[in-house]
Amino acid sequence: MTLTTPVQERSTRFACPNPPCAQFHRPGAGNSTHWSWTGTHKHIERLRCTACGREFSEREGPLMARSTLPEETVIRRVKCQRWGVCDEGTADIGAVDLKTVHRFQRVAAQRAETHHRQSVQNLEVQGVHVDEAHAKRRPQQVEWVHTALAMGSWFLLWGDVGPRTQAQAAALVAQVVARVREVPLFLSDGWKAYRAALLQVLGVLYRRRRRGKRGRKPPPRLVAPKNLFYAQGGKVRNQAGQVVEVSRRVVFGGPRRFGKQLRLRQLGTTIQTAFMARCYGTLRGLVAPLRRRPRCLSWNPTRHRGRLWLLVSLDNFVMPHKSLRQGRTPRTPAMAIGLTAHGWTSREYIWLPVHTAPVLTKQMDERIARLLTPALQAQPIGRAQVPMHTETRTENEQEAAPLPKAA
Repeated sequence: MTLTTPVQERSTRFACPNPPCAQFHRPGAGNSTHWSWTGTHKHIERLRCTACGREFSEREGPLMARSTLPEETVIRRVKCQRWGVCDEGTADIGAVDLKTVHRFQRVAAQRAETHHRQSVQNLEVQGVHVDEAHAKRRPQQVEWVHTALAMGSWFLLWGDVGPRTQAQAAALVAQVVARVREVPLFLSDGWKAYRAALLQVLGVLYRRRRRGKRGRKPPPRLVAPKNLFYAQGGKVRNQAGQVVEVSRRVVFGGPRRFGKQLRLRQLGTTIQTAFMARCYGTLRGLVAPLRRRPRCLSWNPTRHRGRLWLLVSLDNFVMPHKSLRQGRTPRTPAMAIGLTAHGWTSREYIWLPVHTAPVLTKQMDERIARLLTPALQAQPIGRAQVPMHTETRTENEQEAAPLPKAA
């Protein structure tokens, strides 16, 4: 896992934007040298990569790219988005047009998602909360926000906006599994789609033995691997809508084994989704369209998704959490999960170079596509069964070992 902490020194914070270069997207590698000054006031620095010889601007990659605004204005916009200021308020505070704020959101959200896709990989995560939140969008439309939260670090592994379907739940689970080293422990509410989604992404083939010598052979089916642990926690309400009981159910792993895994992974002793509910409280407080009864709803689905991604990036890398504090040292979720060495300031966030790596993007897309292909479709019927490896995460190319008796 590579640290994504931005380098603080001005001479070493830039990175080469040339994908074939050996020093591509490596800030602080010492391969960037001063070349010239450009701009109307000669205030923009051009650099040259000593490894590949390419010239590039200091604003190629950071949030300041293709922007004529001063640095303090961009920092003020980031802070407005961090504290949940609406678009009209951000335009009024920054003394800019509303369309300028919308363009900033679009560019910042695309950059935040690209940075998240490329940097959040190979993480050590013990448990994950997956959940969906109801959100409204004009005209009279409903959007669901699907998020995955790493337990213990409060790091948002993934966030997306879409319908409340099994395909969307499977996409969320696939994004989580593709970015962790080993299969984590899953917790969710009582939505039934998560069970089918976990079987689609992590399920292995099991062929039941035929009873007798006549008749067709039983068709193969997907079963949960031994290293998959999943439980649901839901609320039981009466006719008045009051919570009268909290239901807890272990779906995969068995109650005893699941409780043992909770203690071994230091995730508590109770099946609950309070961490996810607290995270949604932060999201609803800082993103106006996600609130219960908002007055400023989103018309554009792209802008609606962009607001979510921008807040996810700021929440992970810029905003410190009080529950993660060590003594008097504030910590962000990215520090708690091991992605950064210190909390980022708004200035470091806007100057962090983010360049799209085509090879890395293609590899991740292919991996997620393999995860979303169920094992029943990925393998022919006559293929031999392969036992599952417990240390490495099992993908759909592997099948379950034959069980002694039919289920």
